[in-house]
Amino acid sequence: MGDLTDKTGAPLKTDNEKKNGLIKDHFGWRNDGRKVDEIEEERERYPGLTGISKEKMEELVRKALAGTSNKSAPRPDGIGYKLIKRVPDLKLGSELIGEVVENLVKGKIPKEWEHSKVVMIPKPGKDHSKTKGWRPINLINCIGKLGEKVVADRLQKSGLLHRHQFGSVKGRSATEAALRVVTRAQRCMTMEGAVGWNFWDVKGGFQNVREEDVIRELEKSEEGKKWIPWVKEFF
Repeated sequence: MGDLTDKTGAPLKTDNEKKNGLIKDHFGWRNDGRKVDEIEEERERYPGLTGISKEKMEELVRKALAGTSNKSAPRPDGIGYKLIKRVPDLKLGSELIGEVVENLVKGKIPKEWEHSKVVMIPKPGKDHSKTKGWRPINLINCIGKLGEKVVADRLQKSGLLHRHQFGSVKGRSATEAALRVVTRAQRCMTMEGAVGWNFWDVKGGFQNVREEDVIRELEKSEEGKKWIPWVKEFF
């Protein structure tokens, strides 16, 4: 990587300065001012999952595993979905799946699941001498992603997502969203009507999501409430 400046225009010369600059500009998490003991006290309000046995949870994990892609590359721990699928009934496979089940039931995210490898990819047509000209790709261990997939699958069935949401929703894609918009526009134009489109891009949406807003939405359904302890581990 050549010369680099952060979003304020300050030059980053050494490799360490470049690393810290990229981290700051791309992973600047929102700080709500709470202390560690206040966060732990808040978590105690939600003792863990209820109504989901280990047997049922294992069924959900194995179903989620079956829906993963064998093309996913091994992550920082060297374990990929393809390997896990080959040993589900062996001791190694049982232990890996058991680890996911145990932590989902407890509503916990182990520190090992949080380990990841970030690869910086240059954005096409952008100034690569600036930190914002690079896009971070976060490679998370497949074991952790398997747990996330189980939670995502359950929440999609909870009725909490907006009916017009397309991102990260099974059976929907950006292509379908574009097709719907174009179809409606064509119908309007056929009736000699006018068409106007507005597009918004939420900058840093993931890094700046508000915990209290997420929890408030989860509390709207019984299924959502079950996953509050696990979701709070992200914050």
